[in-house]
Amino acid sequence: MTIDRRALLGAATGAIGVAACGDAMAAGASRRRKAAGSLSATSDDVMAFADAVRLMKRRTDSLSWDAQNRIHAQRAQHGNYLFLPWHRLQVSHMERIIAQVTGHSRFAMPYWDWQEERFLPDWVLDPKSALFEPRRAPRVASLDFYNERWARNPQRERNGLASITGDDFTTFFGTARAAGRVEAYGHNIIHELVGGDDGYMSSTRTAALDPIFWLHHCNIDRVWATWHNKFGERAYPSNWKAVRMSGFTGADGRPTGNWTTGRFLTTPSLGYAYDAFYAPIVFATAPGPVSVPVGATTWQLQAEARPGESSLQVELPEDACALLRHPNAEVKVEGLGIIAYERSENLTGRGIQTIIAAGDANVDLGISPTFVHFGGEHTMHDPYAVIFSLDDAVRQVAVESGGPITIRSSALDLRPGAARPAAQAASLQVELTLTEYRTFPG
Repeated sequence: MTIDRRALLGAATGAIGVAACGDAMAAGASRRRKAAGSLSATSDDVMAFADAVRLMKRRTDSLSWDAQNRIHAQRAQHGNYLFLPWHRLQVSHMERIIAQVTGHSRFAMPYWDWQEERFLPDWVLDPKSALFEPRRAPRVASLDFYNERWARNPQRERNGLASITGDDFTTFFGTARAAGRVEAYGHNIIHELVGGDDGYMSSTRTAALDPIFWLHHCNIDRVWATWHNKFGERAYPSNWKAVRMSGFTGADGRPTGNWTTGRFLTTPSLGYAYDAFYAPIVFATAPGPVSVPVGATTWQLQAEARPGESSLQVELPEDACALLRHPNAEVKVEGLGIIAYERSENLTGRGIQTIIAAGDANVDLGISPTFVHFGGEHTMHDPYAVIFSLDDAVRQVAVESGGPITIRSSALDLRPGAARPAAQAASLQVELTLTEYRTFPG
C-alpha cells in the first residue's frame, strides 16, 4: 500500500445524463435538490419519495425497492477512491426511477445535512409514513447528531467531515485501497449512529433499505460538489478519470451500461444541482506579518502488525521532535496516514481511533466507524484501510509534554456487549512533513 499525494488545481466541465446507456448527453440541471429541513411531509419531493417507497416495495422487478438495495449490497464501492463517484451514480439513477414510478417527473432527492440539521427530519420518523423504518438505532428519533459527531471527532468537526477548502484528492477521496476522509469519518459515522448495532444502516448488505440512506448519500454527494467547486477538474488524477463503472438500472428497468468517472465530475452533467453548497467552517485571517518557507523535511514511518496485535503505533524521529519543540521555530505540520486492519466479520461494529501522544499530553484525531463491504462484485480481499491527516495538533502535543511523540491507531469495539476477540491490525503508514518558516514584517 502506497501513499499517493497527487493533487492539482483547475476548473471542470462535463455533460452526461442517466439514459438507456451510460455517458449519454443530458440538458443541464433540471432537478434541484433541496435541504430536508426546508421540506415538510406535504412537500412535493417528500410525497414523491414516500409514494416511491410504497410502490417499489410492492414490485418484484428491477425497479423494486429490494432490487435497488441489491445493487448497493453487491456492487457498491467502499474503502477506496471510487466511493464518491459510484454512489453519485446510484443516487442519480434512483432519482430517475422515483420520478418514473410515481409520475413526479421533476422529483429531486432531498439531502439531509447532518451538520446544519442536528436532528432527523420529522417526516422520516412518523410510523405512519412509508419513509419510516423500524430497523434503526433505538434512540435515533431524539439523537442530536451534531453533539454525537463532535464527541466522536473533536478535532475534525471544526471542518465538518473533511476540510473541503483544503483537502487534496488523496485525503478527500482516498486511494485505490484506502477510504478517504469523506467516507471514513462523515459517511461512516452517520451509518453507525442511524443503524446502531443491527439496524439496516449499519451494514452494507441492508443500508439502502432505509430511506435515510438516500438522504445521507445525497448530502455526501453535495460535499463532493462543494469540493469540486473549489478545485475543479484538474484536481483529479487522469487514471482515476478513466475508470469505468456499470451495473446500474435506469428508469426503464434496463441496465444503463458503462459510465466513465471523468464524465460526471459536475452535478449538472447528470441533470441536477443543489440549492446550496455544503458550508464548511472557514476562519478568516487578519492582515499582518508575512511568513516565508525556508525548508521542509519529510519522514516516512511504518509499522507492520504481528499476529494478535489490535493496535499499532509509530514514533516520530528525534530530529522531528526537536524541531517541533524548538522555542523559536515556526513550523507547519502536514501529514497523511493509512491504518489498515485485516478484513473480517469481526471488524464490523468497530471504530478506528487515532491518537497523537507525548508524555501526559494527547490529541484524539477522531474515530472512524468501520463500514466493511462483504460479498458481491467488488469484494476486496486487501486489508480494510482508512486515511487520516496530520496538522498542527502534532505540534500542540509536542509543546505540551516532553519525551517521545507517538501516533497510535486502535480498533475500538462499538458493540462491547458482544464480547468479541480484538480485531487484527495489519499496518500503519505515516508520511509527515515539517516546513519551517521565517516571518517578515507585513
